Amino acid sequence: MNILEGGNVFKGAEGVPVTKRINQTDIKPTVVWLEQLTGLDLRGEADSNGVPEKWLGSTGRKPDSGDLDIEIDANTVSKDQLATQLTQWAQSHGFEPKDWVRKSGSIVHFKTPINGNVKNGYVQTDFTFLAKPAWSRFVLSADPSSAYKGATRNVLINSIAKSMGYKLNQVDGIADRATNELISDDPDKVAQMLLNKKSTRKDLSSVESILNALKNDRNREAKLADFKAHMEREGTPLQEDSSEPLYTEVNFLARLRDRIVNQGMQVIVEAANPRIEHLEDLVFEKGTRGVKEALAIAAEAAADTAKTTTVKWDGKPAIIFGRTPTGEFVLTDKSGFTAKGYDGLAKSPEQIAHMMSLRSGDRTELVNLYRKLFPLLEAATPKNFRGYINGDLLYMSTPKEVAGAYVFKPNFVEYKIPAASALGQRIGNSEVGVAIHTFYSEPGANAEALGNVNLRTVPGLLLIEPSVKDIQNVKLNNNLVKEIKQITREHGPAIDQLFNPADLRAHGITDLPQLCKSYINSRITSNFDNLLPGFGDYLQKKVTPRKFANIVEYLQSPRSNSDGIVAAFTLFLKLHELKTEMLHQLDLQQPGQEGWVLATPTGRAKLVNRFGFSAGNRALNNPDLIQPNS
Repeated sequence: MNILEGGNVFKGAEGVPVTKRINQTDIKPTVVWLEQLTGLDLRGEADSNGVPEKWLGSTGRKPDSGDLDIEIDANTVSKDQLATQLTQWAQSHGFEPKDWVRKSGSIVHFKTPINGNVKNGYVQTDFTFLAKPAWSRFVLSADPSSAYKGATRNVLINSIAKSMGYKLNQVDGIADRATNELISDDPDKVAQMLLNKKSTRKDLSSVESILNALKNDRNREAKLADFKAHMEREGTPLQEDSSEPLYTEVNFLARLRDRIVNQGMQVIVEAANPRIEHLEDLVFEKGTRGVKEALAIAAEAAADTAKTTTVKWDGKPAIIFGRTPTGEFVLTDKSGFTAKGYDGLAKSPEQIAHMMSLRSGDRTELVNLYRKLFPLLEAATPKNFRGYINGDLLYMSTPKEVAGAYVFKPNFVEYKIPAASALGQRIGNSEVGVAIHTFYSEPGANAEALGNVNLRTVPGLLLIEPSVKDIQNVKLNNNLVKEIKQITREHGPAIDQLFNPADLRAHGITDLPQLCKSYINSRITSNFDNLLPGFGDYLQKKVTPRKFANIVEYLQSPRSNSDGIVAAFTLFLKLHELKTEMLHQLDLQQPGQEGWVLATPTGRAKLVNRFGFSAGNRALNNPDLIQPNS
């Protein structure tokens, strides 16, 4: 859904919206009526598809729209002037102005009779005031044929701009990242800057068109790096090799219908590349079902810790190695593994060097690293092996022994493994250490558990699997578990009502659960004190004024939503406390890990010290995201 869709500002006494969606055929006569009322040109020139240029978002581009989004040039009329004019109209007809006219941010909202006739019902019109209409029109546009939101397209544009020393300013244009000096607000010139000299604004219209324009760009991987990282964080990794667009309503529902009707399967929907959630985040992800799942995972892990718990190593860089269907050995990285436009499955050190030369920056050290790894990993991979193993490099020379422990720090976590331990003795006899953790049957396939992989022993190479031995069962804090269950019993209905997908969709805030998790991540550089009170300030900075108003309204009415958000954050803190106690017990048995992964019959969850590893790793890899005292 485009950020401009879905109007719910005007509501009746019971909190039910009094406006509704408008059919495409009713839009033009309704806008003509608005033009007569305001004396403004609310259409302008038509675009190549015949849609007026001043109609933003999906307005006029889809069979129906949640509201009318119309551009207003802020240089010709002010927001207050238009609001006053609409208010006077409402008063002249004996209406209460606040029931018809609202203001928020750069928008004037108006309860509009469809076709100018109250008998047809009402649609919400959002008059959006823009200082640079042509540029903002481009930024706020959304290609209705794209599988991605317009906002996602803008993330991709900014990723490309960042790789070139620029940044996307949604109000003004493309600016110099260092000086903030405006470079261009002409979409055609911006397309030539970011893509190639033959490109036009049409090539920047969607994620798909941008990827197509970059298919032969030698700096393609650098331009896509930030975008791919963003998609990973959002839990929807970019799948360039998919024959179908990712997550369109049409192909998703078609596949689901086929599973239910033709294959007689239950309705079970999973992400294409499911991420392992923090144990405490499950309350935001699944409501009370997530709380029960978290408790079940914790209980199962406590009962059989050695079989359900694995180490989450913090290595760098990530590598992928294995053999093709014909038996050829391959060593590459994640970008090369899923590359399109070039062969990223390097079958020799020379091919790795060539692949790295296609990317920006000096990669000499990285190429030398792969040259050393190649023969070792090739010798460790049996000739009859098929598929690919994902791992992380831990060290490239035998770690130093300090006070009876081998010390190494591949990324953020500093490991101190006792030299006398079984693992310590293996480390002491090696020069290169690689933590291996997942398996791919082929490029583009879903990640699978590593399972029993019989790799060969190679002198100097240590391949560390995630499983651990001789680990004792952890003990749960039963009083804390009882408290969590009691809160869930008392406030569970309010939590599930709060995160009801249909209600969230009706209010245009389907990403509220994700916003809760994003807010949590923004706090890992400080603490979780006064967690809920800070959520409002975070949202004001994070979302548009319109969405912020929608969220505030939603949390205030009905009253159960207010209770639900309080209970959800309370359960998050209680689950975080439970997780922290489990983590402490595991770290005492094998210290220095990034974290642990619980994989039980109920599901999977990770135990990570968010104020240690997560905060530090975020600062290390994303220094521009850290705000002091946030």
